This record gives sequence, structure tokens and C-alpha cells, in this order.
Amino acid sequence: MFRTLTLLTCCALLTGCFGPSVVRGPGADEAALSTKLDRVDLEGALDSWYQEFDSSKFAMSIDSADRKIAILSIDNDTSEHIDSGLRNLIESFETKLVNDGVFAVVSNDTLAADAILRERKRSLGDDVDSATIAALGKEFGIHYFVHGRIGETTEKLGDRKRVQYYLFLKVTEVATTRRVFQSEVPITKQITD
Repeated sequence: MFRTLTLLTCCALLTGCFGPSVVRGPGADEAALSTKLDRVDLEGALDSWYQEFDSSKFAMSIDSADRKIAILSIDNDTSEHIDSGLRNLIESFETKLVNDGVFAVVSNDTLAADAILRERKRSLGDDVDSATIAALGKEFGIHYFVHGRIGETTEKLGDRKRVQYYLFLKVTEVATTRRVFQSEVPITKQITD
């Protein structure tokens, strides 16, 4: 009996020693664990979008008096549960614009505080309602809105899965409701055998 108990205890201890391990720090971010968007994907998307945005004719030609901008929402048209990641992406966009100092940024939180504005904001996906844009712009003195949509193409074969994301980000001028800048950022994630 004592031998059996000792043997079972040793097996339990050895099993615990060879179980999953926890990794902390920058190296932990490199390996993808799923096909959802992670921090590496979002940082890459932000860098890609911002480089294209910052060097665009639009960004270079804006009068310094007309540099008040707000980032609204990015609609999730995917089957993946990535809404939290998209909210983080919006915060990262705002942070980058604020720290760059070229635009005066109206916080997404400020816009979302009013329930009526939140409801109007929800309708701003790809079909931007000019009356809504004008009302939001006038109320907050905003000259441009950044908004977007993310879609996907998913393929599966046995245990393999690939998700190709298409992140579209657009800048709309409030006064004219004209799309003044648009960019597509592709992101691919794959699970292999």
C-alpha cells in the first residue's frame, strides 16, 4: 500500500513537472495561438495604416486649422470574436494620432458618452449618412472621421484553417461627406497540422 501511494505521488509530481508552461515577456507575443487578431496583428495593422495615412496627399495637404479628427468604429463583419481587439485598435489609433501631435483628436469615449450620438454613430459603417456626419461634426467641431470595417475569407481543410482579414479604414470629411482617404490592410492567420 505504501509503495503504491509513493508511486502515485511520484507520478503526480512528474506529470506536474511536464505540464504546460507559462512564458512572460516580448517573446510570448510572437507565436500565434489562434486565428483571432492578437497584439502583433493589431500593431502591424496600425503601423501599416499609419504609414500610408501619414504619407498620403490628404494628410500632407490639410490646412492646420482643419485638423480635428475622431475615430469612430470599425465594424466587425467576420465570424471571429475580435470586437475587443478592434476596440484596442481604435485606442491605438487615437494614441498614435495624439502623440504625433499633427491632429487634434476628439476621443472616441467623448463621442460615445451621449446615447443619441452612440446610436447615430452605429449607422456610420460603409454607408455614411451625411446628416449624421454633419450633426456630429458640428456638435464636436470635428473636421474628419476615421471609420472602417473588417471582413474575412476563411478556408478549412482537415485540421488546417486559414483566415484572411481585410481591414478597410476610411477618412471622411465632415463638411462635404467626401471620402478623402481609404486604405486596406490585409492580415492572414493560419492554423497548420
